[in-house]
Amino acid sequence: MRISIGFSGAAGSGVNTSWLLLGQLLAAKGYTILADKEYASIIKGDNNNFFLYVSDQPNEHVITKTIDFFFAFDDYSITKNQKIYTLNQTFNVKDQICKHKNVFCFWAALKIMNISVEEGESFVQQQFPGHTLEENLTDLRSGYAYMQWLWNHDWDRSKTIGAPKTLMFGNECIAKGAIASGMDFYAAYPMTPASSLIDVITADDRVTFFQWEDEIAVSMAMLWAKVGGKRAMCGTSGGGFALMTESISFSNQAEIGWVYVLAQRDGPSTGTPTYTGQADLNYALNASFGDTFPIVICPSTFEEWYTMIGKALNRSDIYQHPVIVLTDKQYSEGYIAIDSSTLKAEPINRGKLITPTEGYKRYEYTDDGISPWVTPGTEHGENMITSYEHDEYWATNEDPETKQKMQDKRFKKMETFIQKEFNDTFYGYEIINPTAETFFITWWFNRYTLEDYIKTNADQNLGLIVIKSFQPFDARLKTFLDQNHTQIKKLIFVEMNTSWQMQHVVEEKCGLTDSKWNGKISHQRKYTLYPIFLEEIHN
Repeated sequence: MRISIGFSGAAGSGVNTSWLLLGQLLAAKGYTILADKEYASIIKGDNNNFFLYVSDQPNEHVITKTIDFFFAFDDYSITKNQKIYTLNQTFNVKDQICKHKNVFCFWAALKIMNISVEEGESFVQQQFPGHTLEENLTDLRSGYAYMQWLWNHDWDRSKTIGAPKTLMFGNECIAKGAIASGMDFYAAYPMTPASSLIDVITADDRVTFFQWEDEIAVSMAMLWAKVGGKRAMCGTSGGGFALMTESISFSNQAEIGWVYVLAQRDGPSTGTPTYTGQADLNYALNASFGDTFPIVICPSTFEEWYTMIGKALNRSDIYQHPVIVLTDKQYSEGYIAIDSSTLKAEPINRGKLITPTEGYKRYEYTDDGISPWVTPGTEHGENMITSYEHDEYWATNEDPETKQKMQDKRFKKMETFIQKEFNDTFYGYEIINPTAETFFITWWFNRYTLEDYIKTNADQNLGLIVIKSFQPFDARLKTFLDQNHTQIKKLIFVEMNTSWQMQHVVEEKCGLTDSKWNGKISHQRKYTLYPIFLEEIHN
């Protein structure tokens, strides 16, 4: 069983409550849920959309433009969304007599599932205790009666079909995973779609939260928190990230690692800031100057994010190097039903954090390029944090030989990363169906739609390659493609930007300009604000 249910209404109408209540109840019954929300960037004159994609099959996540049941709070909800989605059954509740249209629609949607009104009442009583309870119960019963008159079928989704799940949104997975892996300082200036990280983090007393007047101050606050020994992180989007880029170069020069969560949205500039995009990859890869390059990773599932944000914090400590973690609006603000018992935090690794003896060299030349570090106030650990070139001790130095040795030392870290990180327990990519003749290649949220397309076209021998580490790039993918180039008939790149950003990186790193790949490479791109729908995939 697969059902898609949509809710749409003016901002401030409470439409968010309808799908959130529905999602929570179905998640508690063990259903597989992926939820997407779309809302306008302009403050007035538009509406908010929320879509639930529900399945009774495990790991069956899909984003489709076909909406089986669509609840509209007003006429505009219908006229706007008819241009984008196929609305099979539309219920316009604008004229229904009720005080809370969100609760009315919540129960109207549950009637579609044939879940009893008694169960709905019990759930609402838990959600709305207090003086508004009776009002909400009245609207709930009205919604049930409304659908009883309009809709009747023999479905029964009232049973519990599996272990209860928790409905979590993407930024919640990032924030809670980071905290579970020891993050204790977070700096940010609110910027969609990274802003909701703040909501989760400030609710936890273990984390010091710092908001200042702009993203320059935010990034420097994170820097000095890290110098002080904190596990520090910040989150932002494109415009804010632009202000942070000098701090990335400083981080590299001073060898202080920190973590940036870059939540992509549609641009350029302010663009359409509440909609999705995947056009910041090139910027992230080169978001520094002076021949310095950050580590750039891109987890591809909600569960993976919970763990890999801890890996990012560890890598910032181990390599004393800036780490950028790329996400997109669809992930940051989308929801999924998760078995929270399966979420595993990454164990804390502070790298070469030491208690030094006399003669401590903060920037000591080492075989792996990584020098031992200390926190302020440690005996014998005196050193200076500076953006200038320096000798092993930290004193400013402009000797040509020292400059070259220090630059080589910093570059050596990336070689060490490749040697240590890319092993049998971690790949910078994932391959689904390695014997396929046609492979889609993608990154991030697109994987959900592509995985479902592959499952529903199992007779066509399709596979999927998902990139998870862009810098450094895992060269084992090139080896796989070279070894299987005769078997592979097509490589189809799928991404949400105009300029082939992911495709260009993979082509360069995997040698796909070689003549043996002639005629095998194609692409599918979308950059029209909305995610890639199942109906838009073709091979």
